[in-house]
Amino acid sequence: MPELQALAEGLDRVLSGRRVESATVWQPATLKSTDPALSDLAGEKVERVWRRGKLVGIDAGDLSLVMHLMQAGRLGLTRRKTGRPGKAACLDLNVEGGLLLRLRELSTERRAKAHVLERTATAEHPMLATLGPEPVGLVPGGWQAGLASPAARLHTALRDGHRVAGIGRCYANEIMWAAQMAPYARTDRLPEEAWPRLAAAADAVLTQALERARERISTDLPNKERRVTAVHGHYGEPCLRCGTTLARVSFVDYELAYCPSCQTDGKVYADRRMSRLLK
Repeated sequence: MPELQALAEGLDRVLSGRRVESATVWQPATLKSTDPALSDLAGEKVERVWRRGKLVGIDAGDLSLVMHLMQAGRLGLTRRKTGRPGKAACLDLNVEGGLLLRLRELSTERRAKAHVLERTATAEHPMLATLGPEPVGLVPGGWQAGLASPAARLHTALRDGHRVAGIGRCYANEIMWAAQMAPYARTDRLPEEAWPRLAAAADAVLTQALERARERISTDLPNKERRVTAVHGHYGEPCLRCGTTLARVSFVDYELAYCPSCQTDGKVYADRRMSRLLK
């Protein structure tokens, strides 16, 4: 959420009021809608760029281009270029003033998604209609309503955008550490005092991350993340709060980082990846 919010704000400042001159799809699998067509954006004036959850939207005329970058997608504004782009390019918007807005994907899996929607139908589209509330400013009761039922492990529930929108793997780790809460705690068994603690931790982590993101992101999402984190990516290092060596649980394409002393009362979770290797 923080990086995408900073990006949306920067793009909105530059693109609002400019006309889309043309639109091109380079990777057909990226565009998930056919009617309206991406080319229908040509000639429309950009009214605003916005973010909701992990989605970035561009309102132009009666249409909205809504994009989910997934983990490997990158969206950025540059000066217009000639010739066919590299394989990473997914779609382009040529905007008046010689500007090019390009959606790229750093992975070959092509998981990034784009939809062109009628603006009047945008809020009802499943991508948006099923999203939970935004996390910053969400009251403790809102967190409890979103996460407690149906029951789930805390780290899983935090990343479920249908419960609370916009929290990815990194910031889920950071919020749980800041709140001193166990990643595998069941959300239906959390004590009442845990919900205010979770709400305060989420506000602190995400607000500070947004402030830092605004300093380095304006109209282009960098290829490499340069986040300032306390636990995410710091496995094996001492906890900044108590000095205990940080532990992790490794999954196929990400890891869960935590402090055994601050968060799990000394319990160290089994590392699933290592467990499979030892069988």
